[in-house]
Amino acid sequence: MTLLPADPDFDITTHWQLDARAAELSAIVLDAEQLHLWCPNVFMHGTLVDKGAPDGLGITIRLHTKGWLPHSFLFIAKIVEVVPNKSMTIAVKGDFNGAGYISLSETPDGQCAAKLRWVVEIEQPLIRRIVRILNPIFVLNHLWSTRQARKLMQAEVYRRRKGANQFAVAKPTFPHNLPGFRKRHFGRAAPLRWDENKNS
Repeated sequence: MTLLPADPDFDITTHWQLDARAAELSAIVLDAEQLHLWCPNVFMHGTLVDKGAPDGLGITIRLHTKGWLPHSFLFIAKIVEVVPNKSMTIAVKGDFNGAGYISLSETPDGQCAAKLRWVVEIEQPLIRRIVRILNPIFVLNHLWSTRQARKLMQAEVYRRRKGANQFAVAKPTFPHNLPGFRKRHFGRAAPLRWDENKNS
């Protein structure tokens, strides 16, 4: 399967330091049905397409995401490689095509370092026209999203440790914070499906 676009619009690496064990972070990522519950301002909606294998291989989810810019993205994400509690590769297609790479490394003090690499080309028609011109702004938008996700993932680690029922409160930015807007827009994602013949 070819994952990396020949001429990606973005190749961004970010680093997180979390008060967590690698197994805790893996459990959160692999619990795909709850992704939009603990990080609702970035992953506004998610629908599980394929629950995959017990180690996470093959998990496929349809997602609606956004950062602080007013646009949003609809795409399918599929875990195509897994080394338990060490690394995973996530293939994506839809409004953008490419892959995300996550690697985890525990530190002696009980922390976990996470490295996230995002390599994609934009397919959404409106953004496609301006992505090269406004590239720095879109990079900042991505970095905002990763900061939000890191903060909320840490909160989710603590929530699970306590066995609490309340997820962290977080809302997407305008205009997807308006009642009904997200639900109507997510309907556009319904036809998206993973086609192995088109992604091999």
